[in-house]
Amino acid sequence: MALPWRRRATATEEEPLSRRRSRRRQRESERESRRETAEQARRQTERAQQERRRQRLAITVGSVLILAVMAIVGVGVYLEFWLPPRVTAGEIRGVKFTMGDLVDRIRVLQGIRRYEGGFVDLSVVPFEYLQDMLNSEIIRQAAPGLGITITDDDLDEALREQFYPNPPEGQEADPGQLDREFDNNYTGFLTQVRLTDDEYRDLLEEQLLGRDLTLMFASTIPATAEQVEVEWIRIDLQDNTLDPRAVRERLDEEEFADVAAEVHSSSGFSLPDGYVGWVPRGAFPDLDETIFGTAEPAEGEASADGAKIEPLPVGEISESVFLREGVYIIRKISGPEERNLEPLMHAKLARELVQEWRDEQLSRGSKEGWLKINFDSERYAWVADQVRVTAPRVDEPARPDQGGFPLGGQ
Repeated sequence: MALPWRRRATATEEEPLSRRRSRRRQRESERESRRETAEQARRQTERAQQERRRQRLAITVGSVLILAVMAIVGVGVYLEFWLPPRVTAGEIRGVKFTMGDLVDRIRVLQGIRRYEGGFVDLSVVPFEYLQDMLNSEIIRQAAPGLGITITDDDLDEALREQFYPNPPEGQEADPGQLDREFDNNYTGFLTQVRLTDDEYRDLLEEQLLGRDLTLMFASTIPATAEQVEVEWIRIDLQDNTLDPRAVRERLDEEEFADVAAEVHSSSGFSLPDGYVGWVPRGAFPDLDETIFGTAEPAEGEASADGAKIEPLPVGEISESVFLREGVYIIRKISGPEERNLEPLMHAKLARELVQEWRDEQLSRGSKEGWLKINFDSERYAWVADQVRVTAPRVDEPARPDQGGFPLGGQ
């Protein structure tokens, strides 16, 4: 009897050699296939790792580039929009005025001038209004020592002078109705120029301080002064149709009044035919040298050319005098004489004294270090650009009964 294990052993022993070889080759093939599969898996893993490294590198480089672009844009925004309005344009004893403050002031002026039917000349306004802001602060700080005080009652009175309606003469009006019209006029004005009551009162206070300073200097001016009688032709510098030299040549052949009636541009001190009247020294400082001449330099002193300049003779016509506000051609009619000052010239002298005081304060403050101005052509251009893009505040000029704001040189 054959045992089972003997049968299996016998069967194995009896298995053909070719079949055993075949199974061996199959096993070797399977091992080779597994090795190739493992190698492919390893290579795929390496490729995946390399791809992930490339992706991380690309993401890193992309992030750096994006951050760089964002940084450049951020720096540009900072330098162009955030920083300039906060740069100090001027300072008076620690009170600073930024570029943004200056733009806001000019925009207020822009709105008020538009409200009154005028315009803002951006070729001169930025620096002039920076000086006005500094001058106003100088006056504000100096006011207590000068005995000048502006109260709320003073401001209320000034507002009523500007905006309170004036009923026709002989017509009775209800005081309550007039008060309501005053409120409407003032509120409408604030709305159109986009100011609050407090902001407008601050501006009005500056005007009243300047007014009182002018009155203070006016009280020091004598009632009489040496004066000469003149007439002149003023040519606006912006008028490109007129050649001052050609105008001067015409005066050698034509009557002064006839030429003046044709080309003269009055600044408020002369008639249409050019007649000014009696003018004291100092009322028009830039014209004093032509009208009054200069004193002979004292011993040890020096003049611009080292010699005395003779005054314009009576009856003679000057050559063209080029000033910032225009070109003047002057004819002296008579004088000099000691005469009473006319109100217009008295007021002009007072304003010139105020301007002289302001200039002295600016010069002194710069020397002593309590006044600082940080304003150049680049900042000037930035301010002008900011104001230029500002849309007009109103669409029509003020009505006669609405009053207005005398914003300008104080």
